[in-house]
Amino acid sequence: MFRILRFLSAILLVGSVFVTTDLAINLAGALVPELQVDGIPFSSVLQFWFGLWEGHLVTRVDFFHAFATSAWISFALLAWNTVLAVVSWFHTK
Repeated sequence: MFRILRFLSAILLVGSVFVTTDLAINLAGALVPELQVDGIPFSSVLQFWFGLWEGHLVTRVDFFHAFATSAWISFALLAWNTVLAVVSWFHTK
């Protein structure tokens, strides 16, 4: 049961890091005017492929808040996975 929990937590962490990286690309695109063609904000992979955040990320502040929230979630999942790894390490010894 503990292995399944660790596996699912690791999958959540990888997905969260992917989303955070994608939102960082969105934020960089919003901050660098050279990446904006005809005033259209730069869109990342998730926004381009799946239409995520369509119409929600309009201003630079929106891009920043979405990235900041995702970064905090990734940090919390990293801390959780670290706790699980330490507990697993102590359990095996």
